[in-house]
Amino acid sequence: MDFEQHLDRAHQVLLKKGFSGAAINPIIYRLARKVGIKLPPPQFAHFGANILAGTLWFGTLWGVIMWFMQWQTLGVSLSYAVNASLITGMFFGLLMSIWYRISAKRKSVPSWQSLAE
Repeated sequence: MDFEQHLDRAHQVLLKKGFSGAAINPIIYRLARKVGIKLPPPQFAHFGANILAGTLWFGTLWGVIMWFMQWQTLGVSLSYAVNASLITGMFFGLLMSIWYRISAKRKSVPSWQSLAE
């Protein structure tokens, strides 16, 4: 089974389990797939992959918004801005990873590998 078929099966399983379309296919995962990264839905992804995805998109977005709305006028250093964005992104990624793991367990989502069988 190729990745696209595997992904379609995973989406069908998640929809049957009661997840919403936005929850099973967040925009950062769609963007990652468009650039060639074979990332399963967050309910099937590894805990670390979910942390990394959350850190990258949220930390970057939050950091850019904070830079232009507040930090630049306050004279915040670039190193502080990058570190604050990274820490905030990691916190967000960790919380989202925990949420995905709990919701997958609560709804008895099978493993990614078992869907290929």
